[in-house]
Amino acid sequence: MVRIREFEDRAQQIYREGKLNGHLQTCQGQEAVAVGAIRAISKKDIVFSNHRGHGHYLARGTPAKKIMAEFYGKVTGTNCGKSGGMYLVDVKRGMMVASGIVGGNICLAVGSALASQIRKDGVVTLSFFGDGATNIGLFHEGLNMAALWNLPVVFICENNQYAEATKREEHQKIKKISDRAISYGMPGVTIDGTDVIKVYKTVKEAVERARRYEGPTLIECVVYRLAGHSAGDLGAYRPKGEEEKWRETYDPVRIFQTQLLSKGVLSQIEVERIIKEAREEVEEAVQFAEESEEPSVEMAYQYVYQEKN
Repeated sequence: MVRIREFEDRAQQIYREGKLNGHLQTCQGQEAVAVGAIRAISKKDIVFSNHRGHGHYLARGTPAKKIMAEFYGKVTGTNCGKSGGMYLVDVKRGMMVASGIVGGNICLAVGSALASQIRKDGVVTLSFFGDGATNIGLFHEGLNMAALWNLPVVFICENNQYAEATKREEHQKIKKISDRAISYGMPGVTIDGTDVIKVYKTVKEAVERARRYEGPTLIECVVYRLAGHSAGDLGAYRPKGEEEKWRETYDPVRIFQTQLLSKGVLSQIEVERIIKEAREEVEEAVQFAEESEEPSVEMAYQYVYQEKN
């Protein structure tokens, strides 16, 4: 989680310095969901991420330097500099695609789960999306089909309290997003998304259920977006003191650090070492990205279609 936090903080800083183009949506405050959920699956399982998914990729093992190079639009990036931060792909690690379309990965994940069911290969698919995506038609269509056919997919809603600049209470009447699972006939649960152990155990149970072909699960992870919707968003729409309150009480990195220190799992020296190593890794990623080559004009025509071997 420390690696993700340091990476996102640095990426946000670089963006505001004018070194990156396009959009950059970071996930500070949501690190426990990425780490807990990814830890709960096996290497053969598949993940569909979203526009705020850098943490999912880092947790899965995608090198920080390749993600950073992608931000810079360099050929050494995960997608040869063509995707930016919203459309990352790392097929080698089962990270199929991050979609910049709100709710855009849900039905793709359902298709992946259908393929797994047909092959009977025991592969489970995770789909990550935000609270705003649960108002999209694809959410209804995808969950309905997944439940109807008992597909091996786990839907993870990262409820970070805002759909861009709209507070959740202003775009949904329901108290718990997980209650929507009832209408599809699937289990739904709401958990503290800042508790990495709780996230791990909940997702692990849902994944094991899906692997037995007992159907999908909707998991709502309640978190708080500690950054703006994008790196250029300063959050002027938030009530005064709201972010500070959440940061003080529900910062997942600080919470887990405190737990590990209190139980004697880590010492303060070890905590400082972890932070130092994470920062060094991120700085190496920045240096790698800045020193990498720009894509050639000819590369614009590459990877448009499937190429023959």
